[in-house]
Amino acid sequence: MGPRLLLALALVGTVASFAVADHPAAAEAAPSAADRIINDPRVPALTAYGLALPPQVRSDKDVQFGKALRISLSGHPDFGRIGVISPTLKPVKKGDRIVIAFWARAEESPAGTPGRIGRVQLEATPKVRAIFEKPFELTADWKMYQLSGTADQDYAPGALNAALHLDVQKQVLGIGPVFILDYGQQGS
Repeated sequence: MGPRLLLALALVGTVASFAVADHPAAAEAAPSAADRIINDPRVPALTAYGLALPPQVRSDKDVQFGKALRISLSGHPDFGRIGVISPTLKPVKKGDRIVIAFWARAEESPAGTPGRIGRVQLEATPKVRAIFEKPFELTADWKMYQLSGTADQDYAPGALNAALHLDVQKQVLGIGPVFILDYGQQGS
């Protein structure tokens, strides 16, 4: 594991810390954030869909890992037609608490309004089915956003994606690293 990933995982520590907050005695034995990551969170590993030309990975010193996608959107009632996904690389067990944490910002949005992501979801594949989901409003600055839910069944590596459905309004979004973290069984 490279030094940049270790640095990034330290920044993800805020996401990891709330998982053991209810069980302080378990904190010493709890896996690290690095052990909980079940995808490749780096921007070059994201798969964009629905665009005529895929967005290029750009350098951006203000976001974790220093890379981001810049995606121009026109807005569409079917906002899920354009987005990015990141597949799992490890298995997930029924009842595992899963957290999706992602970096994003609204580079341009309609005057006086926040940027928007129509839905971020954990989805089963290949026939897409949402396990849990949430819409987000974005600020103009880079910020890590997150949502969580519980796996409804066992899944093999690659059978789940974190999906960001983006085309909800005319805007330009920056999308940075996307993490999928597995916190194991509830109450353990």
